[in-house]
Amino acid sequence: MFTMSMKSNIESATRDLRATRQQIPLATAKALTFTAERVVFAEVQEMKRVLDRPTPFTLNALRKTSATPAKLEARVWTKDLGDYRKRYGEIEHYLWPQIVGGPRALLGVEKYLQQAGILPAGMFIVPGKRAELDAYGNFKRGQWNKILSALGAAEHTAGYSANRTQQSIRRRGKAVGRKRKGRLVDYFAGRPKPGWPMGIWQKVGMKSRRAGGGVDNQRLRPILIFVRAPRYSRRFDFPGVAKRVSELEFDKILQRELFRTTSALRLAA
Repeated sequence: MFTMSMKSNIESATRDLRATRQQIPLATAKALTFTAERVVFAEVQEMKRVLDRPTPFTLNALRKTSATPAKLEARVWTKDLGDYRKRYGEIEHYLWPQIVGGPRALLGVEKYLQQAGILPAGMFIVPGKRAELDAYGNFKRGQWNKILSALGAAEHTAGYSANRTQQSIRRRGKAVGRKRKGRLVDYFAGRPKPGWPMGIWQKVGMKSRRAGGGVDNQRLRPILIFVRAPRYSRRFDFPGVAKRVSELEFDKILQRELFRTTSALRLAA
């Protein structure tokens, strides 16, 4: 959390001004609040620069608490995740590892997979080469649901249940499209072959034209890979950006607000 307080030399900025004692706290509170707004803007620009395709949700993750004449303090920090935290069971804010570095906490879906006995303790998930990613490089929710349903873990997700029969697996697993017609798609967890990484794999088989049907020509596609705790390097210098912007902007904004306040008083006199 970044907090601005009355540590700046207010006296030097107000020495030659005729603002009354009652107006100085008001002008200072405005200056602190306006500076905090500039800190938020600078932090968003920094996230765009150092993070890989941050989503609008991430770029809107910061909140500002305004200062008041009674409490000369403005704060800039991450928003409470609220329903997001409750839904996915997140303990820390997901930006924290980017700010301080080190390992991250388990994601909500990783907890679900552990509870279902699919993800071993101490392991995390990263996208495989054939994972379906969105424009921001995140795993697509549609494929999450298919995986959880296929592995029998769907009941662990809030508001989603899909206990599938073998017939439904075949029906839902059929790929759509002329070139992919007849393919049967399903998912399984484990290590498909010695030396291959553990993870969640997609099994795609072409429907046989031989008597008796069946599936042959199976292909295995890595969707999620199980890894040891990933460690993040510190990429988002949140405190450094906040300190630099506040030191550059606060005194100028304070003088401006004091000038506006005293000018208003003169006009009202």
